[in-house]
Amino acid sequence: ASKDGPWDNSWLDQLTAKHKQVFDISSYEDGGGLFYAKNWFNAHRDGYGHVYPDVQAVMGIHGTALVVVFSDAIWEKYHFGKRYKIKDPRTRAAAVRNVMWQPREGEEMYEYSVNALQGRGAKFIFCNNVLRFLTRTLARETGVSPGAMRTELIAGMVPNVTVVPAMVAALGLAQERGCSYVYAGG
Repeated sequence: ASKDGPWDNSWLDQLTAKHKQVFDISSYEDGGGLFYAKNWFNAHRDGYGHVYPDVQAVMGIHGTALVVVFSDAIWEKYHFGKRYKIKDPRTRAAAVRNVMWQPREGEEMYEYSVNALQGRGAKFIFCNNVLRFLTRTLARETGVSPGAMRTELIAGMVPNVTVVPAMVAALGLAQERGCSYVYAGG
């Protein structure tokens, strides 16, 4: 991981809320892990009157959940909907856009989309080991160099996602900064 750095660890210093939790999200499963975070935010708001900046979440994205951090252009170009068996609720066909990024009001995932959760104080971190795997896979499939592919994938992430060296370490560091932990795999 050292050759992929330098790393932006400022997300750790930004964990200043009284109530903070890290969500370990390793599979997509219709955005299930993001749904858990929505419920957590809602419970704090509705049951206890806590909202950002007193409440923060860290969304630890790895495994097949990787799809939530990429832009529509990456989804379309690399057929993420087909590759990960994700249907677009608008077309009922394999998604060619990130269905968890800026959905329309009224769509099921509207309240637990990436942008909705970011607006409530969620920080998204993404595992470099998963990024490496995806980079190698897509580079091999397309004949593009791994360096060029990595550059394209990083540039093709939705805003405000931080790549961390390894999720297994980042989850522990978040807990050391006072985050409670929940497995929200899918």
